[in-house]
Amino acid sequence: MRKSSLALSSVLLALAATLVPVTAQASGSVVVTSEGDCLEFGEIAQITAAEARALVPARYKVREADGTPGKVNVYMGDYSCSGISVNGGRAKPTMITMATVEISHRDGVEQPWGTTQPLWWGTNQPALTNAVQKLGAPARHVQATRKITTMPNGMLLVHNKYTGSAVDHERFAVVEDISSLPVTKFHTPVGYYTGTRGEIQFVYDMEFRAKEQAANSILVSGPNTDLVKKYGFPVTHTSKNTLMTGKWTMRAELKR
Repeated sequence: MRKSSLALSSVLLALAATLVPVTAQASGSVVVTSEGDCLEFGEIAQITAAEARALVPARYKVREADGTPGKVNVYMGDYSCSGISVNGGRAKPTMITMATVEISHRDGVEQPWGTTQPLWWGTNQPALTNAVQKLGAPARHVQATRKITTMPNGMLLVHNKYTGSAVDHERFAVVEDISSLPVTKFHTPVGYYTGTRGEIQFVYDMEFRAKEQAANSILVSGPNTDLVKKYGFPVTHTSKNTLMTGKWTMRAELKR
C-alpha cells in the first residue's frame, strides 16, 4: 500500500470510530446507527505515549505513531449530517465532534490495525447524547452551528462552530466538490471503550467518498479547552486535511 493510501486509511478508520446510536434493542445493549448526507473533516494531532496511556484504561495498549517513537496520534473529526435518527425516531440535522486513538493490544492480545478507542464525543442532539450516555460511553452535549457558502469558483466555504463541554472550537474550511468520486464501501475492525457499565464494542459499515487534502482548514480552539489542554491541538491549527462525505451504519454492544 502506498504511504499516502495508508495515511488516508488510518484517518478513515479513526474517524469511523464514533458512537452514534439510532436504533437500540430493548435491553439497551445493542445500538445501530444510520447516517446520510454527512460532511466530515478529519485531521491529526499528537500527544506523548505517557499522556495517551493516562487517557486509556490499562487493559488497552496505545499504538505509537509510525516514524515518531514515543508519540501517539489523536484523530479528530468534525461532521454534520442532514439527518440522524435516534432509536427509530424522526431524523434531525445533527453535528458531532469527536476524537480517537488507536490501540494495539486489548488484554494483552494484539488487535488489528485500525482498532480504536474514543477520547471525546459530543453532539448538539440531546436525544443522541442521552442514548450514548445510557451505554456508559463518553458523550458531551454541545451547541453547534454550520454555514455553507458556495464560492464563485464552485468550491464551498464551510463554517462549523461548537460551543460547550470543554470542546469549544470553530472550523473554517474551503472544500472541493468530491461528488464525482467513486463510493467506497468499508467495514471497520471492532473498536472498544470501557465505560461506567462495562466494555462497549462497536463496528461501522460505511459507504463514502473521501479525498486527502481536499479541505483547506483553519481550526481555532478555545485556549482552555480539552482540545488544547489534553489532546494536543494548538489554539490555531491550519491544515490541508481529509474530506469525507457519505453515510454509515454503526452497531455497538455493551459487554458487561
